[in-house]
Amino acid sequence: MKEHLLQIDNFRFEQQNFQSSINLSIYKRELIAVCSPSFLDVDKLQENYKRRLLKGTLFFKSQPPQLLSKGKPLKYFYTISKYSHLISSLSISDNIFAIRRSSFPNLFYIPKYAKIAAEDLLKEFKLSISIHTPVSELTKAQQHLLLILKAYISSAKIIFLDDFVESYTYAEFQQFLTLIRQLRDREITFLVFSKSPSLVTQNADRIFVVSDDGITNILSHENYHADRLSALILGKTPELFIRKKSCQQSGTLMNLDWSSFLHGLKPLTLHRQECLCIFDFYGSHIANLYNFFVKKFPYCLGGKTCTNYTSAIQNGLAPIDLSNMMKYFFPDLSLGDNLTLSILNKINTFGVIDRKLWNYCVNSSIREMKGHPIENAEDLFLFLLMKWKLKNPSLLLLSDFNTTYSNRSDLYQNISQINQEGAALVLLSTNLWNCLYFADTLLAIKNTDDYRIFHKEDSKTFEDKVKNYLYGTKCASPSQMPHPLNL
Repeated sequence: MKEHLLQIDNFRFEQQNFQSSINLSIYKRELIAVCSPSFLDVDKLQENYKRRLLKGTLFFKSQPPQLLSKGKPLKYFYTISKYSHLISSLSISDNIFAIRRSSFPNLFYIPKYAKIAAEDLLKEFKLSISIHTPVSELTKAQQHLLLILKAYISSAKIIFLDDFVESYTYAEFQQFLTLIRQLRDREITFLVFSKSPSLVTQNADRIFVVSDDGITNILSHENYHADRLSALILGKTPELFIRKKSCQQSGTLMNLDWSSFLHGLKPLTLHRQECLCIFDFYGSHIANLYNFFVKKFPYCLGGKTCTNYTSAIQNGLAPIDLSNMMKYFFPDLSLGDNLTLSILNKINTFGVIDRKLWNYCVNSSIREMKGHPIENAEDLFLFLLMKWKLKNPSLLLLSDFNTTYSNRSDLYQNISQINQEGAALVLLSTNLWNCLYFADTLLAIKNTDDYRIFHKEDSKTFEDKVKNYLYGTKCASPSQMPHPLNL
């Protein structure tokens, strides 16, 4: 019989379009995979917790109930994201013992004893890592193993991990799996966040499948099949998908040379009113791609040379970085002034603003926003779309577009309208559905050397080809999909 470790009651994510809350039971010695095409990873979970966006009640053994919405530090929890690493200026023993939550067994931290303890720890878990190896010479896999050991000696009971084994060699993965099994024998539970079927999901005791509607399925190890899991992760094609129609593309807007960070990629031609979506599986290239448009000058946009950010805006670039939208909004200005800031040169005569034209622009935008004040991120995003729409841009650039907002259909509609009115669209995202909905051309990136370009000539084959490339398997048909387990 499984030994209960943690109960989470009425669990849900605030500000997500989740239909209901759920109750979850977590057991000792479990390896749980949490699968979502884009929504969850360790950093996102931590961010939501710190911002008090997680709702529910924790019932931890021998601990008083704790509300997730309080955002307080959680004892016995430890997180290791794909960006976690050891500090290269410290030794292995210092990384493990000097910087950790629990105190060293001795009253004072003594490097000599820490080194002996670290060496014993590596021998105990049979890790083929020399304690004398400089941290800078360790592989990513070795650093991850040491971080897991660090979590163990910090008295962690539940360790949250990103699925970072994609780049591991077979030997490294076997060592990773062996360490997981050893720590599970010591009553530690692991929750691993993954975007697709993988070696981790294949070895998981249970798999939580997460979508915009919350946790939609829980699969047991006995019911595991990569095709079934892939189908459940991706879900059904959104209803919106069939409504997006490509605009008539005419002429070249700009040429894109990204060969400096995507090895061997030939220059791409972006046409007017074309929707180019870049799906970045791990999100590691989004910053470089965004900077290409806002920092890497000069380049030519619509036959006009852009030498800096200001000239790019003047020549038709309309950027929105969804991870930092406040940089486009000035709280000291009124809503109307914020809306018209980028078109002042079009609504003034000899320096005098045409108030009738100003009022028309502001009122028409507010009508499209349905009179909503800016109270949250989705309101701000819609506002920024209205702002750029007034400018009639030639290129709408959306970076880190991973929205799961409740008014997603309104956002889609406004983005599509900007496209129909003449703007090309470049969308950078780790959300596959957003890319599939908008893309005329889709650049799918797994890593620097593994990427592929797809063209939406036929919606059905286009979608299947993208999924087959990313997940290595066709989605199971509905008849092949398992029945959802009782949550």
